[in-house]
Amino acid sequence: MKLATVGTSFVTDHFIQAAQKEGSFEVDTVFSRTAQKAQVLADKYNILHTQSDWQALLADPQIDVVYLATPNDTHFSLAKDILLAKKHVIVEKPFVSNIAEFKEILRIAQSVDRYVFDAIIPVHLPNFKTLKQAVKLIGRISLCNFSMVQRSSRYTSLLASEEPAIFSLEHSGGALMDLGIYPITMCVGTFGSPKNVTYQCNKYTNGIDLSGVITMTYDGFIAVASIAKDSTGLNFMSIGGDKAHLQAEKSPSSLSQILLVESNKSTELGFPQDELTMVYEIKDFYDVIMDHDDQKYEEWMAITEKAILVLDECRKHANLFFKADGVK
Repeated sequence: MKLATVGTSFVTDHFIQAAQKEGSFEVDTVFSRTAQKAQVLADKYNILHTQSDWQALLADPQIDVVYLATPNDTHFSLAKDILLAKKHVIVEKPFVSNIAEFKEILRIAQSVDRYVFDAIIPVHLPNFKTLKQAVKLIGRISLCNFSMVQRSSRYTSLLASEEPAIFSLEHSGGALMDLGIYPITMCVGTFGSPKNVTYQCNKYTNGIDLSGVITMTYDGFIAVASIAKDSTGLNFMSIGGDKAHLQAEKSPSSLSQILLVESNKSTELGFPQDELTMVYEIKDFYDVIMDHDDQKYEEWMAITEKAILVLDECRKHANLFFKADGVK
């Protein structure tokens, strides 16, 4: 099954590495509207073909699946084009800008009998299953803490009066969409939808959120996620219960560690995972396509829907409005 990539950022670079290592898909074509960028990436990974004509890519009968890693606001329209060309599409996180786009892109996918996948890494990691079982070992949960902090390489450009897409309301950017999606997805995938959601954030002069605190209230406990693209800091996860707690001392998005901490001992529950964490989602997507496993697909998309609803509620609370929302 042949795959084309769209976009030439570091995320696409990581995806190609993982896809070539995992081996299910044949990465056949690199697309960029700038032909030179496509050629550089193709040469780096010995990929046979490049393309800079969008319509030609859509019409290519050799391509079965397209991986999409473009600015957030383009995900919906480009995924729609790909689906209508009768190709499956893997959409990099955040999946789409809002719940209206989510519902419409799933409707389109169903109408053409193709899959549109959300490339959100944690859901597909072996240790995500471990986490869902581990929360049953710590007693009554009272508080969950997540920290996702990563100073963006493009923050300097923003300070220099430029507006990179990742820091633009017009392009559905910001810390919430880029980093907040991870703890939100992990919470809704583990605990279901929260009863209440708030988001307090630091905004730049253009109105985009640079950093902030997400609060998700559940029956009996609260989940808090601190996120930042304008600073450095610790990345960790802690889920506290009245008998024990779970912790990870690295980025919670990778789930490379799940430590069960009890009064008299600590036990590592996590399994060793591939450093190229995208290999797991790639294998999952391939298997669903080949096996027509609609049940598994619908389970993933139910998590995505819940996560997008939380994102929408966070943005509403913080008065963050995207061009994709249509009205302010």
